[in-house]
Amino acid sequence: MKHILILLLLLSFISSIAFSDTFSIGGKELNIPSPGRYVRVTPEMDTLYRYLMQLKDPQNDVLAYYIPEEVVPKAIERAFLQLDKYFILKVNKELKSAMISSKDFADLQRMTIQQNKEIFNSLESKIPGQLDKISKGISNEFDINIALQNLQMVPLDVHYTDENAFAYSMYLNYEVAAERSSENIILSATATCLNTAGKVIFLYCYAPKVELEWTRSVSKLWAESILANNPSPSTQSSGHGRFKWEKVIEKTVIGAVTGGLTALVVVLLKKRKRSV
Repeated sequence: MKHILILLLLLSFISSIAFSDTFSIGGKELNIPSPGRYVRVTPEMDTLYRYLMQLKDPQNDVLAYYIPEEVVPKAIERAFLQLDKYFILKVNKELKSAMISSKDFADLQRMTIQQNKEIFNSLESKIPGQLDKISKGISNEFDINIALQNLQMVPLDVHYTDENAFAYSMYLNYEVAAERSSENIILSATATCLNTAGKVIFLYCYAPKVELEWTRSVSKLWAESILANNPSPSTQSSGHGRFKWEKVIEKTVIGAVTGGLTALVVVLLKKRKRSV
């Protein structure tokens, strides 16, 4: 029964990949289809948009957040918003101007397979400082005392590889303290790296902990749709071997962690509602 439900969800996802946006990255235009029945967050979704602007990612630029189309009216009305599933599209700041070949990308993929868990461990001491900065930004923006703390990351092995794509998943456990109480939210997340027409972009998909397989399946479909809508990258080395790929992997993880904080908007709105 569970597999049938997942299949039906995937068929719905495939049938609804219709709208796309064009993003200019380092002088290269990419055609990015929306992920299924999800739409981009816009400034008209005031409370959500303001919250997302506080989720600073010092390493990556956010190209788009995607939320379920059925919650858009509530987002525009600034109403109580529960975000269980969503997608994020990012690009690393330093890689925006680089053209990456399939050969270069293979080096990044190989290093991720070999070192991903070690890199997760190395970030344990760096992430808390970033969360403190985000907490202060949210608190100032919404006049509420909120603290993000005790993050736990559980990395999983790379589960999907292709010439110009690879993906791995993780569990993210966030604790958010606000108004003298705290709540925990555990997410499953899948991060996908794509070499799209020579530009490396990061796709992130989030869902509740029990929906890990869903994040993997729909992320793969979205990645395949993006690659099909753009030219293939060069197969020859681009001479960008100077890049320290372990740093790129690290930035991909940071992108995943900051993106996961999107789900915590529900906690913020609960606390604000109670304090009014």
